[in-house]
Amino acid sequence: MNTKQKFGGPWTVEKLNILSDYLNFYATALKKQPFKLIYIDAFAGTGHINIGDNVDEIIDGSAKLALQSNGNFTEYIFIEKNEKFATELSSMVKHDFPHKAHKVCILNEDCNQALLKICKKVDWDHVRAVLFLDPYAASVEWSTLKTISETHAIDVWYLFPFNATTRMLKKTGEINPAWENKLNAIFGTESWKTDLYQEDPQTNLFGETNQIRIADTIALQRYIETRLKTIFPSVSKHSRILHNSRSSPLFLFCFAVSNQSEKAQKLALSVADYILRDKTSKNFLRS
Repeated sequence: MNTKQKFGGPWTVEKLNILSDYLNFYATALKKQPFKLIYIDAFAGTGHINIGDNVDEIIDGSAKLALQSNGNFTEYIFIEKNEKFATELSSMVKHDFPHKAHKVCILNEDCNQALLKICKKVDWDHVRAVLFLDPYAASVEWSTLKTISETHAIDVWYLFPFNATTRMLKKTGEINPAWENKLNAIFGTESWKTDLYQEDPQTNLFGETNQIRIADTIALQRYIETRLKTIFPSVSKHSRILHNSRSSPLFLFCFAVSNQSEKAQKLALSVADYILRDKTSKNFLRS
């Protein structure tokens, strides 16, 4: 019996269309290059997503879309911590893509640990990759992103947990120690305390001043992009905020290039920027 992954909405389709567009470009653009091409999905799931309350509203997940893409990757690495999901994903690959099953590696472990192993194991002088980071809440650590950037070979699509992060960034600045440590791990710095907050000019009844958050949605978006630029040589300026049905910002879809070649950066960014600026994002490369 299939495990139902119930989450998402229109924003889920939106992010998957963006990813699919880029994958179709990527392997095609690099097919004549002397590199082994790898697709890495850090939160691969089962291969299917139920995006509504109706059990019939099932769409293909990122792993299945990657296997369906025009690009013929040399290897597909699917990371999935949930054992049931990983088992179902394996069954889906064998049933739907028997001709590609030998190219698929499924890792049933934490994404941070798995990505660190991959980054250290692969000979990146001869390999190029696309990584899709679509975390559950704020589970991707900055140290992991830094290690990814140091490969100089991976293009990263990172769905930053905008809503989860904003909930931790209390307007009053009164943040509990556990959340403070989590924010330090997400941003890779404590500078958010001064970059996103300032001292309230008004004092309380005891004559004391408190910190207040000054960063709105756009300011936080720019801060995240700026942080990514401290470790990646090239980051898109057109990261897209994905909203729910009530127009509340849920995620920030970012794109970063770790390759140090200016030519490679320019090509990757030109395509990623085009996709991110296109509000429809319905597979423009296939039209």
